[in-house]
Amino acid sequence: MNRILIVVALLCVQPAWSADYAAMSGAELYHRFCASCHGPEGRGDGPVAASLRVEVPDLTLTTRRARGAEQRERIARIIDGRYIIGAHGTRTMPVWGEDFARLEIGNPDAERSAQTIIGRLADYIGSLQRPKSD
Repeated sequence: MNRILIVVALLCVQPAWSADYAAMSGAELYHRFCASCHGPEGRGDGPVAASLRVEVPDLTLTTRRARGAEQRERIARIIDGRYIIGAHGTRTMPVWGEDFARLEIGNPDAERSAQTIIGRLADYIGSLQRPKSD
């Protein structure tokens, strides 16, 4: 069921080149690729979340869960998805790194564009962190 929802969501996305996405802000990228599951504010309450078998993480708590440790690189690796992260558990999230790089097969700058997109998403997710008092 999860894979079907992801495929349907990807089919609804208009084709674009990674260079087009690389021109987008982190917020624009987040709302295009992440908000359907993680919600518009990153709290794990997106419209697709209820239909998934796993609980969608609240992205506003990543730093708090890590006891204040900087999480940007870890978030980038999770978004990329091409690197195995044992503690992350079963991979239910799309492997965005492959998808972003594949948008421009044959283009030597495709990987650089993919990393730019992933970096902007990681930075944006970092900006969503809730203070401890919240």
